Amino acid sequence: MAADLNTPGSEIEQRYLELLKDLRQQVTIPINMKLSPAFSSVANMAKQLEDAGASGVALFNRFYQPDINIDNLRLVSSLHTSVSAESLLTMRWIAILHGRTTLSLGATGGVHTAEDAIKLLLAGADVVHICSLLLEQGPSALGQVLTGIKAWMEEKGFDSIDEVRGRVSQISVPHPAEFERANYVHILDSFRSGPGVF
Repeated sequence: MAADLNTPGSEIEQRYLELLKDLRQQVTIPINMKLSPAFSSVANMAKQLEDAGASGVALFNRFYQPDINIDNLRLVSSLHTSVSAESLLTMRWIAILHGRTTLSLGATGGVHTAEDAIKLLLAGADVVHICSLLLEQGPSALGQVLTGIKAWMEEKGFDSIDEVRGRVSQISVPHPAEFERANYVHILDSFRSGPGVF
């Protein structure tokens, strides 16, 4: 992430591409690149990585986010694990990229429940990464997620993850604009605030 005023976004993109090129020369295994949501064009960056030989992308990397102690006026370093709502940005981009790239699409960030994982698979994720849940609850939590996915698939009549993957991606839904900002006005228009707010 460019944290200074003199580094253009194109320089950050070039660093990723050079790193991929260097790795490609050293290894023969598939290379997946973890992206941040801060690229000015996530879809174009994915395309550039695909053209440069990446096998996949993981969406999205989380930046270190310090806090401020308002009593002693100092930065506070602490680990803040993800929450389910963080997976929504990833879900949107996975849904946009699915079917438009040969890259493997990994979804990372905010996966805490079977429902979170199912949504990402429906959007088109090839793989769902889980970390915060494991840090908070340990490996046994994976069993609960898997059990929930299996129960949902059985209820909906799906026999395999392949049948689920991408069913609600942008290229698969009747109204693709729902993944675009244009739908934001419709969402706001249908929002109802609490009594006495407006």
